[in-house]
Amino acid sequence: MRQLPIRLLAAGAALTAAVTGAAVLMPVPPAAASRVEATCANTTGDAATLQAAIDSSKEGDEIVIKGPCLINATISLLDRRTYRGDAKAGAVLRQADGANLPALLASEGWLKNTEFSGDTVRLEKLTIDGNRDNNTGTVGLLLRSWNTRVYDVDIFGTPSDGIRISNPSQNGTPLRNTMVNSVISDVYIEGAAEAGLRIVDPGNSVTDWTFQRSWIGFSGTHAIQSDNAAGWTFSDLHLYATPKNAIDAHRCFGTSIHNNYIEDFGAESTANQTYYGIRCDLQGEAATTITANRIHKFLPPPNALAELREARRRGAAPPERKHAVSGPLPPDVTFVYLALDAVNYGVGHAAVNGNTILGHGTKRETGMLLTNGDGESMSVASSGNLIDDIRVPRKIGPKVRVTRGY
Repeated sequence: MRQLPIRLLAAGAALTAAVTGAAVLMPVPPAAASRVEATCANTTGDAATLQAAIDSSKEGDEIVIKGPCLINATISLLDRRTYRGDAKAGAVLRQADGANLPALLASEGWLKNTEFSGDTVRLEKLTIDGNRDNNTGTVGLLLRSWNTRVYDVDIFGTPSDGIRISNPSQNGTPLRNTMVNSVISDVYIEGAAEAGLRIVDPGNSVTDWTFQRSWIGFSGTHAIQSDNAAGWTFSDLHLYATPKNAIDAHRCFGTSIHNNYIEDFGAESTANQTYYGIRCDLQGEAATTITANRIHKFLPPPNALAELREARRRGAAPPERKHAVSGPLPPDVTFVYLALDAVNYGVGHAAVNGNTILGHGTKRETGMLLTNGDGESMSVASSGNLIDDIRVPRKIGPKVRVTRGY
């Protein structure tokens, strides 16, 4: 059963009131916030300069980053602070050649292997350059704090995931509390060697986030890969040039996947694999909604991905597009545009309405897959979905009840 998003209050909170018979803890007002500037010189001393500015700050401060920064050590993001670029095009944090960092920017608790999540980190107007061609294994932004906000951030060429939200710390220490109530918005992630956005949660801590109004392109694996999608909202996203699955969401529980444009998925086309535009397995007890998404496949198989990415980098016109499944493919490669492919416990509930799916009329494609797996049963309300040019428009497994709703 999914736990509730309960937070442990920070040390120093004071008991001030009783409401409806329950004690309420209110935080002690912090000292006046100030602006701390960190000016880089595009040299190997920049990471130390930036970290010194952060370490000298106090809770509530705003750290303003100026100039291009050459990063050769992971920057530790302390809690309850704002990190802002002076201008996004100027505040570029680029990983130094051969640094091979675990992450360019990371929550302090992840680096220090704490048992509790961090608190209230805000990032905005920054550019993160992972320098993928000259490094390995680096995450662009690694978050392990609740009530986090990430706005207007560009992340390019990371040697691992673009953004990773992680329950386990650097040495694998799991959280003992939840990490909830956060927003990532208006970000642009391109050319990550692995996933654009990766949620790592073997427990049940990383729930109730919003990822919205953003772009992920040319990832090495998935656009979005989530171990735990409980309470999450994924909305108004443009996901393109994806080798594997565009949205691979597990443990959906009160999840909303809404108004996303999936331009491509499954471009790697490896033998004996199934690729998904949207994939979601359901928990019992709460309902999930998948609405108003547009799911297509345009790209040819993967040899064209590098060509398209290079054309985009040079500002040139992309090569002419061809249907992704128009040529010969390896054996047993299949594409499922929208799937609810399992119920993990109890009865799964979902509404799947108003989605647009356009295929190429081949036997390798399924428009919508609804199957119960090992769960008790699945109940789906589904109407108003356009599924065109798909040889198998909809496939429904046993113990799945499909209605038009009310």
